[in-house]
Amino acid sequence: MTAPRTTELSDFEQRLVESAREGELLGAAQIDVADLAETENPDHILRAQVLRDLLLGRHGDLDPRGIMLARARITGLLNLDGVTAAAGLMLLACVFDQPVLARQARLPHLYLIGGRMPGLHASRVRIEGDLHLSDGVRITGDSTDGAIRLIGAHIGGSLLCRDADITNPAGLALEASSAELGSGLYLHRGTRITGSSADGAIHLNGACVGGPLECQSIKVSNDLGPAVEADTLTVGRSMLIRDSELSGKGEIGAVRLQGAQIGGQLEFSATTRVTSPEGRLLGLSDAKATTVFMPDELVCPDGSTSAECGHSELAWLDGFTYAAIDPSFGWRRWLHLLRCHTEYYDATGYQKLAAVERTAGHDGNARTILIAQQDDLRRRSPEALGGRMSRLFHWIWGALAGYGYRARRTAAALLLALVAAGALGLWAGATETQPGHHAAQRVATGAACSPVELIGLGLDRGLPIAPTGLRSRCDLDTASAAGQVFTAAIWGVQVAVWGLATLALAGYTNLVRKTA
Repeated sequence: MTAPRTTELSDFEQRLVESAREGELLGAAQIDVADLAETENPDHILRAQVLRDLLLGRHGDLDPRGIMLARARITGLLNLDGVTAAAGLMLLACVFDQPVLARQARLPHLYLIGGRMPGLHASRVRIEGDLHLSDGVRITGDSTDGAIRLIGAHIGGSLLCRDADITNPAGLALEASSAELGSGLYLHRGTRITGSSADGAIHLNGACVGGPLECQSIKVSNDLGPAVEADTLTVGRSMLIRDSELSGKGEIGAVRLQGAQIGGQLEFSATTRVTSPEGRLLGLSDAKATTVFMPDELVCPDGSTSAECGHSELAWLDGFTYAAIDPSFGWRRWLHLLRCHTEYYDATGYQKLAAVERTAGHDGNARTILIAQQDDLRRRSPEALGGRMSRLFHWIWGALAGYGYRARRTAAALLLALVAAGALGLWAGATETQPGHHAAQRVATGAACSPVELIGLGLDRGLPIAPTGLRSRCDLDTASAAGQVFTAAIWGVQVAVWGLATLALAGYTNLVRKTA
């Protein structure tokens, strides 16, 4: 049975009915919003039930342009739960006494321009067009539910907040988890969003934004949790945060985008500030974007590219994938973030950065990144390498072969080892063991060897394979103490040559399996 409409209307309410039928704006006399909230003037007062009846079409057909009302105080509870509205609603500088309920409602559009409202609870609402909150509108909450509650909402157009003030000292400010926003989410020009919740001032977990997500010249703050929590958020185009201040707390950062899928670029402009009292700034674990734009000092105040840093700000970048990094930021600064501004060692960040550089044709950069990965593994996760001897070998491998990524370094060390072998041969030939005899001398006569023979002797004993044959004419006198010392020294060179040759071969043929 259909509920009866409100039949006894005030003059102001009757004028609203007529204006709605004609698609015209009904504007009451000019009045300050603060005074409007207290006024008892019947020329400004509209009962919420009358507005509900209008939206239900109980006062006749409405113009497709919808209901347009300015400077009215709406008394009572506007309960639109489950309502299928006959027309859209635009309210300019209007004041509500109680929160607006629009759960599972259907509306062509909803514009709240200026004015005040103690909460908008519209979970699973379906709005065919846009939801606009603009021009100084102030929406406040006083419960954990959120000042604006849009859980599972479907907005065919865009959600626009421009110069809006959304505040909730008891919980979330904007709760839009699992919402679907067809054209985009725009938080623009002086919008202030303040919450007090461990789940974020803005909560967008699982939301889907068909177009871009833009934060332009806004301020978001939360004293109990992240400024923005948007785990598994999907954005069809780019996510742009420009000229904004985002302040929050939380284990995973003031801006938390874990598992978010961003179809375009992720940009934090040079004038954007992300702050947290614990220094935990960005949570991008398992997120995905095409290109990353980030100012030098967003995470590291110095914008450093060094392997060490005295700042403690943190970002979570494990599993974060991207196709390119803004050249103005550069791979070296991203590498600095991985080494100095992540909480623990994670190989995936290094591997992804190396893959991006390799795809761009910068193989040398990729090798530098992978070497830095192994250095970080030894520094922050040495237990993954095994015991003390394994860690020592890992260090030697890095120093001499760049973990297999610097084969030329190994070849240079191998050349130095061979030079050392030849030098030892010369030294032995110049070291007297007794008058007329030397640590290296001719085998048959005990006479001095020529310099070429001494160098050949060192190489012959130092090379593990391919002997020169000179030892049949010139060799070390192992019966003497000096000869024994030189023999042991050249054995050491031989061991080094064996090891270096193995590392060089591994570097060139990729036989050594890199530690992930």
